[in-house]
Amino acid sequence: MRELVQLDRDSLVSTLQDLRQQLRFQQALGIADYPLNEDVRRFLEFTGVSARIRPRSAGPLPPSGPEELMTGPAVLAALQQEIGQCTLCRLAPGRQGTVPGQGPAGSQLMVVGDWSSQEQVCNPEILFGPDEDSMLWRMMEAIALRPEEVYVTNILKCCPGAGQIPDQECQESCFSYLVREIGAVRPRLICAMGDLAVRMLVDNLEPLVRLRGRFAMYSFQSMDAIPIMPTFHPRYLLANPEMKKAAWKDLQAIRGRLDQSGSLKRLSG
Repeated sequence: MRELVQLDRDSLVSTLQDLRQQLRFQQALGIADYPLNEDVRRFLEFTGVSARIRPRSAGPLPPSGPEELMTGPAVLAALQQEIGQCTLCRLAPGRQGTVPGQGPAGSQLMVVGDWSSQEQVCNPEILFGPDEDSMLWRMMEAIALRPEEVYVTNILKCCPGAGQIPDQECQESCFSYLVREIGAVRPRLICAMGDLAVRMLVDNLEPLVRLRGRFAMYSFQSMDAIPIMPTFHPRYLLANPEMKKAAWKDLQAIRGRLDQSGSLKRLSG
């Protein structure tokens, strides 16, 4: 009997944790109001929770946020301000700083890494790390992409402080920012660099070494599906230079896909 009670308790705790993460995700998307029906009313009365609830008779809910009426550059500017003030996860109190994405809306390619790794002082211009950034831009130059054609960001927007290890809650809290970045930039292709970025963007638990080199597809809400190329992070390549040949093949596939989609766009236009 005691084991059953413990099992029910663990199940409840797990459900409440999932609910908390989902509410944080929706909050980051700009959703602040929820329809009030009888089931929700009874739940709130039972738990004693107070929340902003809109009666169903008040009509349809407003859009998920003002971003639906904003241009891509305006959304990115708003995101930068939000990220600088973010306190959604436990990294916030001890972080060195925040590093939002860099690049223009409408970039051909979006590159997604894990987080900015820096020592002592956080420079928001350093996206992956000093040496990692140098390698990243050499990789982009190798496939004839200029900085103004690439938007670069991370799963985690915090630059972790000494000893801080981002956990799943931190990753999921920050993922909502990435979703909004993708919606604002609308890239033709995404390059997911490293295990974390691939795990968060590609619905596949296979190791990166098996996923790289093959396009996956990313889709969210009303957006058209976007091809994703999983590949190695510059940090990994600096430590394992023998893997650069495989990464070069991935970059060539990205260049070929961009050229193909550009040709199709010109033909349809």
